Amino acid sequence: MNNVLKYLAGLGPLRLMLGTAAISMMILRPASGAEAIYEGWAVFPTLLFPALAPIVFMVLLLDALMSRVLMSAKQGGEKDRLQRALWTDLGIAGLSLLVWYSYFSNLMSA
Repeated sequence: MNNVLKYLAGLGPLRLMLGTAAISMMILRPASGAEAIYEGWAVFPTLLFPALAPIVFMVLLLDALMSRVLMSAKQGGEKDRLQRALWTDLGIAGLSLLVWYSYFSNLMSA
């Protein structure tokens, strides 16, 4: 448990919030072909999350790119921390792509 907390602390608060947002949007993804709901709490999974998912995906890739750029100038522990952040960003982005693919492919074919 202590290693998990160290790993999460090493990511930093902004990366942690970005990853949490991406994972929560994947969990609350609407079903493919679901109708949009324009009032109440259902607005979040049916309208807001599908609009934010591509943005969060691109921010994850941008953060991975910036981690790689910063990694080239660092040594030792800082380089290892950035490498963990890079692979975490790419892992969450890949998972996000897999989860949201069916929703957006259904949307594009309609």
